[in-house]
Amino acid sequence: MIDEKLKTSRFVALFFFGHFLFCYPVMTLFNEAAVFLGIPIFFFFMFSAWLVLIGLMIICAESDPKIHLDESESTPGRIDS
Repeated sequence: MIDEKLKTSRFVALFFFGHFLFCYPVMTLFNEAAVFLGIPIFFFFMFSAWLVLIGLMIICAESDPKIHLDESESTPGRIDS
């Protein structure tokens, strides 16, 4: 149950990170007439931020939410109650 709560909190944090990236004040920082690699800065930011969010969601969904085990938790034959 704790593992699911940790995974859920990671997805909530990703939601707020995505909300921050796509909010109006941040997007206006990249709304310029310049180009990067032949792509307007605004569109480069939009699609790269979108790609980063998808990658982070994949990592959060596939990873084990338990960061590390204490030695007392890794003892074989130990039953948690």
